[in-house]
Amino acid sequence: MEQKTPKKRGRKALILTQDQINQVEYLAGLNMGVMDICRSLGISWSAFDKNRKKKQEINDALERGKAKGLTRATSKLMEKIEDGEFQAIQFYLKSADKERWAEKQEHTHTLNLSEIISSANARIIEHQPDALPTSAREEIDIKQLNKATKS
Repeated sequence: MEQKTPKKRGRKALILTQDQINQVEYLAGLNMGVMDICRSLGISWSAFDKNRKKKQEINDALERGKAKGLTRATSKLMEKIEDGEFQAIQFYLKSADKERWAEKQEHTHTLNLSEIISSANARIIEHQPDALPTSAREEIDIKQLNKATKS
């Protein structure tokens, strides 16, 4: 009698084809994230991640794609700068030399805490519920009603 080899359980491991790896590089060049690349390829993130761990070629494709996209965008920006386009020049300077060219916004706030605390103390001492916003007064009234109905 012939002995059969037992079948392996689970799913077959998905192996990315060379066309899919090329697609990964192209999509990474469009600045797509890994999840978006997985969706475009029609595979799960876990399958992609397993392939990426097994094949350095996939990581290399991601890195090459990102580098190509950055190179393409930078060259277009430089073309605009050479054409004298003010916004491109401004963007480049603000990005490349933030210390000198970035627009700095300063916000100053002045609080007199002693005045705020003394005002709050005066309201508490004088029992001035009118100083509270309407919603806070209604909340207090509801709490007092609940206490009265419980007792």
